[in-house]
Amino acid sequence: MSEQLKVGQKVKVTGKDVQGVIAFIGPTSFAADTWIGLKLDEPKGKNNGSVQGVEYFKCEDKHGLFVKPSQVIPLDEHGKPLRDAGEETPKARARPSSVGTKPKPTTSRLSLASSRQSLADSRQSLSGSRQSLAGSRQSLMGSRSHLASPIVEKSDAGDHPSQIPKRASFIETGFVETLNPQFTPGQVITTTPTPITSVDEKINVIQLQQEIENRNQQIRDLGEKLETLKIKRQEDKEKLKELDKLKIQLEQLVEFKTKIMEVQASLQREVQRAKQEAKEAVEAKEAHAEEVADLAEAVEMATLDKEMAEEKAETLQLELEVCKEKLEEVTLDLKILKTEMQEPGGTSASGEEAVSTYEVKQLQQQNARLRETLVRLRDLSAHDKHEYQKLLKDIDQKKSEIVELGKTKEKLSARVEEMEQQVADLQEQVDAAMGAEEMVVILGEQKLTLEEKVAQLLEEVAELEALQDMNDQLVESNAELEAELREDLDMARMAAKQAMRDRDAALETIADREATLNKFRELVQKLQEQSLQLQSRLETESSKPVSALPEIVDFTKMFNETKAHTKAIDLELRRVEIQQLQSHIKFLTSYMPDSFMNRGGDYDAVLVLLLVLRMIQKTEILIGQIKDKFPGVDKIDRAAILKGHAVEQFSFRCRASFYIYALQSILHQYYYALNTCKTEALLKVGATYPEMASYEKIIDGFIELVKRDQLDENVPTEALEKCVGYFNTLFPVLLGPENRLNHTQLLVDNVKSLTSACDGFNNDSIVIRNLIETANVGDIGLLAQHVITTSEQLQQQLKLIKRRLPPDSNVANIGLNKEVFENLYQCYQHCGRIIKTLQDIVKNSVQLMTSSGELEKGLPQDKIKEIALNASDKIYEQDDLGPVQSIKNSLSFVVTQTTQIAQFLQDNEYEIATANKNEEKPIPPIQIRADAVKKELEQTKTLTSKLENKESDIKELRKALKEKQEQLSEMTIRKELAEKKLGNVNKDYELTIEKLQRKLEEAHNNYKKKEKEFEETLDHLQTDIDSLENEKGEMKEKLKLLSKKTQMELSTSRSASGSQLSAQQSLGPSLPAVVKDSPLLLQEIESLRKLFHQERNERIKLENEKIKKELDSLAPLPSFKTTPDEVLDKLFKEGALLKQEILMSLAKPKFPQIYKVKPGNGPAAWKKHFAEENDKLADLNRRAREFQTKVANEIIKRKMGGRVEADFAVFPTIEMVKALSESKPVNIGYVKIPKSYLPKGEKPRIVDLELDFINLQKILQSLSC
Repeated sequence: MSEQLKVGQKVKVTGKDVQGVIAFIGPTSFAADTWIGLKLDEPKGKNNGSVQGVEYFKCEDKHGLFVKPSQVIPLDEHGKPLRDAGEETPKARARPSSVGTKPKPTTSRLSLASSRQSLADSRQSLSGSRQSLAGSRQSLMGSRSHLASPIVEKSDAGDHPSQIPKRASFIETGFVETLNPQFTPGQVITTTPTPITSVDEKINVIQLQQEIENRNQQIRDLGEKLETLKIKRQEDKEKLKELDKLKIQLEQLVEFKTKIMEVQASLQREVQRAKQEAKEAVEAKEAHAEEVADLAEAVEMATLDKEMAEEKAETLQLELEVCKEKLEEVTLDLKILKTEMQEPGGTSASGEEAVSTYEVKQLQQQNARLRETLVRLRDLSAHDKHEYQKLLKDIDQKKSEIVELGKTKEKLSARVEEMEQQVADLQEQVDAAMGAEEMVVILGEQKLTLEEKVAQLLEEVAELEALQDMNDQLVESNAELEAELREDLDMARMAAKQAMRDRDAALETIADREATLNKFRELVQKLQEQSLQLQSRLETESSKPVSALPEIVDFTKMFNETKAHTKAIDLELRRVEIQQLQSHIKFLTSYMPDSFMNRGGDYDAVLVLLLVLRMIQKTEILIGQIKDKFPGVDKIDRAAILKGHAVEQFSFRCRASFYIYALQSILHQYYYALNTCKTEALLKVGATYPEMASYEKIIDGFIELVKRDQLDENVPTEALEKCVGYFNTLFPVLLGPENRLNHTQLLVDNVKSLTSACDGFNNDSIVIRNLIETANVGDIGLLAQHVITTSEQLQQQLKLIKRRLPPDSNVANIGLNKEVFENLYQCYQHCGRIIKTLQDIVKNSVQLMTSSGELEKGLPQDKIKEIALNASDKIYEQDDLGPVQSIKNSLSFVVTQTTQIAQFLQDNEYEIATANKNEEKPIPPIQIRADAVKKELEQTKTLTSKLENKESDIKELRKALKEKQEQLSEMTIRKELAEKKLGNVNKDYELTIEKLQRKLEEAHNNYKKKEKEFEETLDHLQTDIDSLENEKGEMKEKLKLLSKKTQMELSTSRSASGSQLSAQQSLGPSLPAVVKDSPLLLQEIESLRKLFHQERNERIKLENEKIKKELDSLAPLPSFKTTPDEVLDKLFKEGALLKQEILMSLAKPKFPQIYKVKPGNGPAAWKKHFAEENDKLADLNRRAREFQTKVANEIIKRKMGGRVEADFAVFPTIEMVKALSESKPVNIGYVKIPKSYLPKGEKPRIVDLELDFINLQKILQSLSC
């Protein structure tokens, strides 16, 4: 076949139901032998023309497929398979059928022999065998048609010469010689059809035997193939064992490889962890560098402050030196004055006075100057103290910061040591892994060798798989062939049985007709003899010859022939219609999806609906046949019971009718419920179709018995009872929640069933009474009488129910409770027990009487009672209370239930008559399901278009993913380079940190030295200031004493002039020794000094209290903690990074690499670039909005009264939202100031004030005061 195939030819793949065009023929790299590459019409393939990286042809994805040449069937232009020129289709001889039957092809052994050469030939031979099986089936159908209609067969076959021997055979009998043979009454009923049918049967049997022999030969050939394949499989098993060993070695190598990969992955994770920790260390170092920079700035500020303080100290030192010079001058003047005062004699009084006044003025001026310098010195010393304390605090703060920085440095150094240790460990592990390179090389070589072996083994496995596939296909074909042969054998057996039945029926009819013919011939002979006698009498009497009787034309015979002929033609036409409908259904189902044909699907639901309706119709036929076959009994006596079968047959009729009516009752409810329930319930019932179909065979068995005329009173009815029980128990399980019941049909069917049961009760009870010696004596006789009377009452109630029911069966709901259905089923069970019990009693009693031979006496009471006890114990089992009580209880239950139903119908007669007039008929669920399936099919069309669009999108995404992967690889290379640069920068950074640390230590040491020097200078200055203070105080006291002395002298001198006053004043310096030596003056000076100190202390105390009160009244100063705010720092960093990214994206635009773009793809590249840029801008906008929302949320959290806390989130208040959304000031009110408060010349006007919350509160407080 491969020679006939060529590229571009359209072919069909066997077994996959796909078609395509040949695009490649030849050897491939993935497997040996010749392969054919197909471009499929539908996306049912496995590739796009390339396998394992090798491109053989081009097509769309899922449209490429590689197959063997044997799996391909060439097609013509119209899509029909082409046949080879050398292929022969031998045909078997077939008998021409009556209704256009054609000769059917059969298989030949040549096709089976050619099947050994290739798989394709074997498939052709199997297809030929299937055709032969189909031919045998059609021949069997033709044989059935021959057996069914021999008259039509004769007429269609054109067997006209057969009329001559018929007439001759009738003439040969010798009866009615005077009649014309054309109108003989026995012309149709002859024995000639029997040899014709027997010849046809023999031909059919011979054909079947030939076909069976052909099948056996095929089976033998296939068995030989199977043996050869088994031998090959044994050889393959050894190869598979070697393959298993190699697989085990490969698995070990794969496990070792996985372990190495796991170790490498763990090392990679540790390296990543170390990189992350190094990154964190770098960030910590950066933070430390920032803190060190802050500390350096603080140290610079401290040095500047120190320099300022040194400059101030120098100025103070200069001022101190100036003061010391002035003090020396003053001390010199004082010594001069002392020497002058201590000198004896001296100048005149006027001159002394003049010198003393001058000196006093000079001293006053010096005191004023000294006072000013002292005030300045005091202010300077206080300022210096304040600055000194401030510097001390700054120094303490810097010391604490230095301690914290030292701790952080220690932590970082320890962490760096740990990192170095981890890096060393990782380096050791990497060295160990590198040391295993030799092992890896060895393993790699072994792996390569193993891969070569695995490739070889894979080729062998592929060949073995091909052989296995061939074997599986042969096994499947054998199984299919065997199944088909079995089916054909069953069909042949069924046809043979049918032919036997038809033959038996024909023989019986022939025997009956021959009997009737014999009777007619005897009658005709008698009549002829009588006519001859009469003629002889007439001749003797009248002595004249009498003419022969006229020929009697048998018109009825011709009418029957034409009627049988038309009936046979109608049957043939109906058979053709049935075949056409079956093929129509097959064609329709072939269009349906698998979900429709699956178990429990819509197809099973349809089959269940048809099954229920079919069983109802079959039960109707069966009841009609049973009634016709077993008529009622007019008189029941002991002779009729023991000698005839009519009574027993009527009893069987009652029992069978009872069960069939019960089955019809539940089947009608099934049919109604399945037409009114939901679709889910319908599908649920459809899942039970195989089980229900098995119970249909019970009805078919009874119908088959009726066909054969084998249905009699000995046929058991347990199968019918089982069928009724199955459907009754399954109904509440499947359709109980729906509660769909047709009340009218339910009551009608149950009335029929119970009526049949009553007839059976009455019949069996009368039989029991006739079999007992004394009919109305004893428990069993009275029980029989009770059953008869009760059955009559029950029949009356049933007639009443039947009259009260609505005539329209479509009235479904008449108001019955759900309990009525259960009660009716219990009534069925009780009646069944009664029927079986009475039947068992009757059967055993008859057997006992016939075995004993006492037919005239009857059975005694003890024996009939014993039989009844055994029967009740057998039927009622654990509910047995004895035959009498059990049957009475069952009857009473049935009677009470029927009376209740009759009373209900009588009470609600008007409601039932007016019910369901306006009720709408529900849509059948099968129609709803059909509409849903149509919608689903429409949706699948839209889904297929969507899937095609999705596939195109996926292709585009794959292309984008490849580009992203390339970008990612570039980014990883850049990342590695950046990490290397970062390592170099870290080393430089560590060196700079060490240098700065050294400089900081040196600065710290210098700072300590200068601090010590500064403290020493301050101590010297303080001692100098204290000494000056003491001298100042002494000078003040002396000044006071001198002023008092002068005042006292002025008060004593009355007549002194201004010049004298000045002279007296000049004498002042000469008195200090006297004043100094006066104890009173010293005491007064001491008291004044105390008062001065006291007054000064009180003033200072009052000032302190006043300042304290003022400080207490002031608002407390905010306490600023040195702990950093992580959230704000994070937001600042995020904002800076976002700002930097935005600026960089705006400052450094990117353009596509035009030189890499293929010609013709320029616009697409620019579109892609613009799309990426738009995505970046959109991403930046999104991140900016998210940053704004984060900042706004943080503002809401930090603002008092601006949030509402919930369990899962924090929401801003309405006022806070308004405040955040406000971009312009809002007018909240106005303050009107009277005109009188305005300054002169200013006109009234409106002044806008933009206030914050605090200033607004101040204004409101001031206005409220």
